[in-house]
Amino acid sequence: MTKNNILLSVLSGLLLATSWFFKPFALLILVAIVPLLLVENSVEGLKDSQKKMTLYASITFLIWNSLTIWWIYKATLFGAIFAVIGNSFLMLFTFCLYFWLRRKSNFRISNYTLIIWWLAFEFAYLRTEISFPWLHLGNTFSTTPSLVQWYEYTGTLGGTLLVLFVNISLSRIIIAFKESKNNKYTIYQTIATLFIPAFLFTYSWFVYSNYEEKGEAFEVVVVQPNIDPYKEKFNGLSDREQLDRILDLAAKKITTETRMVVAPETAITENVWENSIENAMSSIVISSFLSNWNNLSVLIGASTRKIYENGETPSPTAIAFRDTAIFYDRFNTALMYDSAEIQIYHKSRLVIGVEKMPYPKYLKFLESISIDLGGTVGSLGTQEIPSVFKFGSIMAAPVICYESVYGEYVTEYVHEGANMLSIITNDGWWGNTPGYKQHLSFASLRAIETRRAIARSANTGISCFVNQRGEILQPTEWWTPDVISDKVHLNTETTFYTKYGDWLGRAAGIFSLLLMAYGITLVLQSRRVSLKKRHSKKLDN
Repeated sequence: MTKNNILLSVLSGLLLATSWFFKPFALLILVAIVPLLLVENSVEGLKDSQKKMTLYASITFLIWNSLTIWWIYKATLFGAIFAVIGNSFLMLFTFCLYFWLRRKSNFRISNYTLIIWWLAFEFAYLRTEISFPWLHLGNTFSTTPSLVQWYEYTGTLGGTLLVLFVNISLSRIIIAFKESKNNKYTIYQTIATLFIPAFLFTYSWFVYSNYEEKGEAFEVVVVQPNIDPYKEKFNGLSDREQLDRILDLAAKKITTETRMVVAPETAITENVWENSIENAMSSIVISSFLSNWNNLSVLIGASTRKIYENGETPSPTAIAFRDTAIFYDRFNTALMYDSAEIQIYHKSRLVIGVEKMPYPKYLKFLESISIDLGGTVGSLGTQEIPSVFKFGSIMAAPVICYESVYGEYVTEYVHEGANMLSIITNDGWWGNTPGYKQHLSFASLRAIETRRAIARSANTGISCFVNQRGEILQPTEWWTPDVISDKVHLNTETTFYTKYGDWLGRAAGIFSLLLMAYGITLVLQSRRVSLKKRHSKKLDN
């Protein structure tokens, strides 16, 4: 390991991390991988190049992950270590797979196959049981929605493609100039590297500046109760005290025009049994509250449980009551109360290690080591198809916390008819760190991808509204009780991304399989040549 290559690897990690730290530095992502790619070029052809590249790349990815998602330790040290090492390993594996195949191939644009491998990796990572897609490259632009209005066509994978294309092109241009290979190919490469991002960002700014909210508007009240998740939520304040705080705050902003109140994830902590939900204390209190207002609904998070009745098949996450054959499931739930009914949705993109253990059908025994953050722990139940809460013309998607990280999953609510999104979360676990700010910024991407306005309620901050172009409105302060209200537009139009989802990832998945087949073919051909040479030597002897 030479000193220069180590420094370049460290620089890449620092640039990748810095692009996540502050809004003005997001564009650093367009050059952040260049140092690592220069290292790749320097070790190519050397003895043990694969081993050397593995070591250099591991430096980059460990630095990037450590400096960007360190805040997880505020909730769980084990989870932070697992996330940093696990994420770094998957990135390293993807990069080394690309490097392995590129060494064996000699076609001119082989450097650009990194785009295919990385897109395939991000696409797959969004769909595995063990999934933490926080640091997908396209997410870096979440703080600059004015630059990525084109995500309504590509989703965040389009951002990943742009980041990789620019970084690879810049590295090849630098190498060409160093080696005095300023041919036509380099000139075309330079033009494309300058033109493509300039065109996309200019187009995006034009759309952002001229976008007009679509659909009828109605008034929404968003509550931020600021209940300490460690000291008050699950062992301090009573269930009734917490609910009263939320409803008292909401009442300060409700007018005759208000149609919905949005309250945070697990705001109801009494472990409501869904089989008799109308008799729960919280249901009685909220129903009484609604009787004071005409044409009002309350969307609120809750911890709920459900007993499987006779004839119902328990899920893989179901638990049996002791010494009985009666099973029940636990859920992180969103409820919609109005004067006529109670609608229910179960969170279905769960936090690994806290709300679920992977592959519960086979690894149910691991539930005993679940991380306890209060409330419901272990493997929670889910549902197959997202629910949309209907109230008059409102079709609200109840997106719960971690689900807002998954772009294509959020589009499934729109497929079910959602004309607005509500995001309910409890970001207090991470303390006053970059974690809750990063989580907030992802809401801008979901708004752009679906062109749906968002009402976001966070227990301890940041609560806000997000319009259809991804602009954050009325953000509340961290660790402050607050309530805000605004008009939210109901859009019924469907974006290209909503219709086709992560089409870039699917295409990359197909091409990655073809590349793998190509790589295997090269290995087999190489072995045949080696065997022929050995056979010829034996005949000569």
